[in-house]
Amino acid sequence: MIKKINILILLMFVVNVCYSQKERKVTFVGGARSVMTNNRLVVNDTIAEDTSTAKRNTGGYALIDLGVNIKPNKNTEILGMFRIKNNFGGFWGSGVTFDVRQLYMKGVVANALRYQLGDLNLKQTAFTLYNHHADAIDSLPTVFNLQRNIVNYEKFYQKNTWRMQGANVDFGISFKNIIKEINFTGFTTRINATNFSSVPERLMSGAVIQIVQSNKLSASYNINSVYDVKGTVLDSNSFTNKVQSIDASYTTKIKENNLTIAAEIGNSHYAYSIDTLAPHLKDYFIHASASYKIAKYHTKATIGYLEVGPEFRSIGAQSKDINYNALPVYYDRYTNAQNIRPIALIDVISNDNIYNRTVSSKLLSENAWYNNAMPYGLATFNRVGAYGSIHYKKDIDAVVSYYNLSEIKGQGTFALQNFSILKCNAKIPLQAYLKTAKKLEVQLGTQMQNTNRTSTVEIENVNFKNTQYTAGINWEVFSNFELMVGLVSQNAIGTHFIADRNVYTEVTYFHQNKLDIQQQMKAVGLMYHFSPKIYLSTIYQQSKFVDGNKQFADFNINQFNIIYNMLF
Repeated sequence: MIKKINILILLMFVVNVCYSQKERKVTFVGGARSVMTNNRLVVNDTIAEDTSTAKRNTGGYALIDLGVNIKPNKNTEILGMFRIKNNFGGFWGSGVTFDVRQLYMKGVVANALRYQLGDLNLKQTAFTLYNHHADAIDSLPTVFNLQRNIVNYEKFYQKNTWRMQGANVDFGISFKNIIKEINFTGFTTRINATNFSSVPERLMSGAVIQIVQSNKLSASYNINSVYDVKGTVLDSNSFTNKVQSIDASYTTKIKENNLTIAAEIGNSHYAYSIDTLAPHLKDYFIHASASYKIAKYHTKATIGYLEVGPEFRSIGAQSKDINYNALPVYYDRYTNAQNIRPIALIDVISNDNIYNRTVSSKLLSENAWYNNAMPYGLATFNRVGAYGSIHYKKDIDAVVSYYNLSEIKGQGTFALQNFSILKCNAKIPLQAYLKTAKKLEVQLGTQMQNTNRTSTVEIENVNFKNTQYTAGINWEVFSNFELMVGLVSQNAIGTHFIADRNVYTEVTYFHQNKLDIQQQMKAVGLMYHFSPKIYLSTIYQQSKFVDGNKQFADFNINQFNIIYNMLF
């Protein structure tokens, strides 16, 4: 705490110095949020009535993020952001936490080299460094999206980036002939800090060299490497995970329409230096796609081919944003036996406690309830097949996509699993058709995943279905005053197998898993916009979890939220 206070005093001193000089500029950025919740749990246990778990919970917090953005000159920028948070129930300083939320410095050297030190938001390609958000609900109604936005803010999710700490540099060279420009980006970040005993210093370094031939053609070489720094611990066994790829993109105009062809090919190496029990995993991936945008019909059609080897490993691209082994915030244990409550839809939508801020050195387990076909997004290993999509965007924004994939290598059998994914999402602005000035928007979505395997040995057969339906209405009743209604339904039923993996990501055993999980969330809410960045909302939602096989006790969680959010 003393160190944090000293940092705050130092920044306040810098602010005063900057204000005293006319040519220097200081701005304040950040936000504030207050959340109040009231929860009620209902447990439907077939064994005995739950008399051990408190059924009501009231909580919440208030916080302010205050950032000082300092520009001592036109080539340098410094940002320090502090968070003061008070959980409701704490008074006169009790329960108040003080923390540093962001800290970085960036600038330009000799008008050519850009750099940034401290907190970074990084991504490369979908196979080298990328946050896929593989289990996210594509068409999440607005009433739920308010809570999802809090998760994104807390974890620094900016589309598909990961928040990391380290150093980043980039520069470009322009040419007059043949080549338009060459761009270089490089970074080094820390994944694990050493304890100088058993945990080595683990870093991630990466680089992208992009050659832009013209506005039509470009190509890149991408490399991402995770490695242990030798000498940080006495154990000389060190880990490495190296992924490299080459990608290219070509765009051409056909009359008024655009055709884009893109491809990426690469490989990975995953190994420990002297551990005789550790495998040396090497494999490849291929991804190619073609998109045709028809301007007249406001439509974009895409077809693609995907092939990712069974032993392809990429920490940067296969890290999951959700940790299904984490405990939920509310009612983490329930029933008389005080069993751990499973991660339900209400947690996936609104519980930032189960989400990861940065990449993980371990291969986190997937959850078939939410995504069995592509749990690690496009970087999911042991997949081959094709996909296609059609995107229409004028007044209506609608997307239909279909994936047809299979395993490359059988898991525990020579028979292969086949996967299919059908997604349909639409956002319909009814006000455009009803000729009204007030917003009346309808959101509809569905996702159906099928996993099948047919074998001569009956116990190896797989027949698993995962379906998801969403619907939402967002109606501006009065100026800046909106009524929101939403529904999310998630069902997982059938038989599949769970792979047990060791620390080297190798499969050691398979467990047959029979599922009949039905989940549903309903919500209604009101929201008032004071400005585009400031709103107050009240939300009442009901969450239902039913296990037809009674592996878990059924439960309902009803929640009332008041959310005040402000950005500045």
